[in-house]
Amino acid sequence: MIPGIDVSHWQREIDWSEVKRSGVKFAFIKATEFPDKRTSLFVDGEMRKNIAGASTNGLLWSAYHFFRTHIDPVIQAKVFCETVGNFNSLPPVLDLEAAGSKGERLNYKVRQFLDETERITNRRPIIYSSGGFWSSYLAYEKRAHTDWARAYPLWIAQYTNLWPTPLYPWAGWEFWQYSDKGKIPGVITHVDLNWFNGSLEELKRKYVVGDNSYPIKVEPDQEAHQEIIEINAESKFRPAEKVQGIYRGDFQEPTHQRIIIQPKREKITGQKRKSNPKSNNHLREEDWIRTHFLQ
Repeated sequence: MIPGIDVSHWQREIDWSEVKRSGVKFAFIKATEFPDKRTSLFVDGEMRKNIAGASTNGLLWSAYHFFRTHIDPVIQAKVFCETVGNFNSLPPVLDLEAAGSKGERLNYKVRQFLDETERITNRRPIIYSSGGFWSSYLAYEKRAHTDWARAYPLWIAQYTNLWPTPLYPWAGWEFWQYSDKGKIPGVITHVDLNWFNGSLEELKRKYVVGDNSYPIKVEPDQEAHQEIIEINAESKFRPAEKVQGIYRGDFQEPTHQRIIIQPKREKITGQKRKSNPKSNNHLREEDWIRTHFLQ
């Protein structure tokens, strides 16, 4: 497994060269959201800097959209893709953790967003959710309503020291957000920590090389192809004003992340720095990463 992080404006300005030095290999970056009961689009103020910083320092990256049900899913997909631009690294991500509907109706809305995003980007999106939210809202009426989701990679949120609990309909997970209290060089606040379930080579082979490379195929049922409402091509969306100070959306962004962690004043000498293990070290690379990255 290889380590990654996910970030937004809550992390303030990030030193991505230090993030790379810490061992991080990939990053998910917040892009857009329609705040609850609002029709104005919120674009994360640090998105551009974060994408540029991750790219410049050789980290694999993607951007995510925080999904809401009060705005048409096709509109959400269009403005998300337009805002981010070219997904030339990891595929786009749909963040599912807030809902104004549930069951079959919510499944239909989610599928509209995913279909439109894939149509625009030619990349199969990644689904982010927690077991509690998925079971309570997507699988509310019956689990079979979520069978379609097997065709999409799962990024699961579960804060535990144990292995994540299996989530129907997936047999496993691709990404695991296992903590919201991480502290790493380059980020002055707490940050969410993630694992990819494989090697760096596998991550690149699955999601970077070629288009739409996630291997699982599932034949959709007839209900999946209901006619999507046509969107007025002249629709305009104005940026949300002063949104950051009056709402908080993300499940993975608790309020304690706004507290700045003050660095220690002690000067770190060469003798105090932890170095990479020598070739004869009995620790495997992943154990070394776990020891130094997670502390």
